[in-house]
Amino acid sequence: MKRSEKTTSIRFNPDIDYKLAWLREEDERTSRRTGVNPRNRTQIIEEAVKLYYFKKLNETQDADVVERINELITDQVKAAMNVVLRDIEEILFLAIKNDLGNKVFYRSPSVLPAPESRQEAIDVITEEESRWDMALEEYMHIKWKSEDVHTHVITEDDDEEEDEE
Repeated sequence: MKRSEKTTSIRFNPDIDYKLAWLREEDERTSRRTGVNPRNRTQIIEEAVKLYYFKKLNETQDADVVERINELITDQVKAAMNVVLRDIEEILFLAIKNDLGNKVFYRSPSVLPAPESRQEAIDVITEEESRWDMALEEYMHIKWKSEDVHTHVITEDDDEEEDEE
């Protein structure tokens, strides 16, 4: 502790001291389970003061205003979460689609004959260039840079552009 920091000495009733000890024990149990450092007495008291401060602030504010602000914040959080969830669902959709496509592709000898040996398969993976892979990468780079919103859905305009080429 720095000499310039203000210190406060407080004497607690035994009841409050017991509650503080219980809070420390609970925090230590939780920290063992979660792997986070437990809070010390000072941190617990600081948190209690902050909570009491916010409680007092809310009591002095118009309840209607506080409720409207809470609703506004809740709506904003829900909207942001919906965007994140939509993106996660899109990634999951593409991952599952890719996984199923790979299973069909690699498990169908009529579509892709298996190499004679494992080493030959490794050589094909590491050594041979794939025109399909290069074309797909080029297409994705062009498509990705041209879109403001990145989605997996191919529109009818994309199909028409491919037909014209």
